[in-house]
Amino acid sequence: MALLVVAGVRDVALVAFGWWAAIGTVLMFVDVAAQRLPTRLCYLAVGGLGLLLVGHAIATHVWEPWLRLVLGALGSAAVVAACALAVPATVRWGDVRFALAIGGATAWAGWLALYTTAVLATLAAAVVGLGLVAARRATIKTHLPQGPFWYAAALVAVALIGV
Repeated sequence: MALLVVAGVRDVALVAFGWWAAIGTVLMFVDVAAQRLPTRLCYLAVGGLGLLLVGHAIATHVWEPWLRLVLGALGSAAVVAACALAVPATVRWGDVRFALAIGGATAWAGWLALYTTAVLATLAAAVVGLGLVAARRATIKTHLPQGPFWYAAALVAVALIGV
């Protein structure tokens, strides 16, 4: 939460991103522990964020960021869904639901934040995966939960780019 305040998130947007960050933290730990992303929590994260930011759009009369949120959420979920269909053993449907929350939050901050999140999350997962393989703690076929990488990258991108 402090990271969001330092990034300049204020008012209703701070409450919305606080909601998203709190649920995202829970999702991150669940993904590491159980390699699952619960449906209800994923939908609560994106639904709460979207509803609270509608209030922000109504108060400020600026709808472009909210429209970007919707497009970013749907676009991210579509890309991850295509991956889940192509490689179902690696990308699961919980990842698709989580992509709604990650895509929506980062797209609200801007398209650059969405792209930055994708690059940072992929790079971090690759580095950690290669490190685990090099340390012989994993094989190339070991499933590595992606939720923590996406969530951390989204926080960094929103903090760096700002809302």
